[in-house]
Amino acid sequence: MLTGRCKLFLLTTVFSFSILLPQSAFAIGSSSIDGNQLLKECKAYVNLLSLRDVKDMDDPDVLRAMARGDYANGMHCLGYVTGVSDDHFNCQVNEPSSTAALDPKRHFCLPDGVTQNQTVRVIVRWLEDHPARLHERAIELVVTALKDSFPCKPRP
Repeated sequence: MLTGRCKLFLLTTVFSFSILLPQSAFAIGSSSIDGNQLLKECKAYVNLLSLRDVKDMDDPDVLRAMARGDYANGMHCLGYVTGVSDDHFNCQVNEPSSTAALDPKRHFCLPDGVTQNQTVRVIVRWLEDHPARLHERAIELVVTALKDSFPCKPRP
């Protein structure tokens, strides 16, 4: 038998997916979210990072985060940022010449040891510092934020 907290978690998860899945159907071939949505979702993720024990279902802060939808929104942000970052890296690795792969106008270069959590925090800060651009497509904003924050440096 499911406890009340498990039922709440299950209900929240099902509700979140029922909202997110229809949006993904329209995303084929275009970016389905803008900077406003990305900022909301990534702030939710950063909020999760500040919780003492994200897995403690008895913690009132965890329950509030679940009720706000921080888990679903935060995981969407993390997946989105990771996907954009990985895709960009794949394109960069497959550049025809090694100098093009380091072009700071086209690419970003994440330093060794930078985690996805740090990357999300950097993107949140960049989006908050550029509110006039929040209407733009999220994918362009992620790449721009990372290019500004982690420019490629020419190799000696």
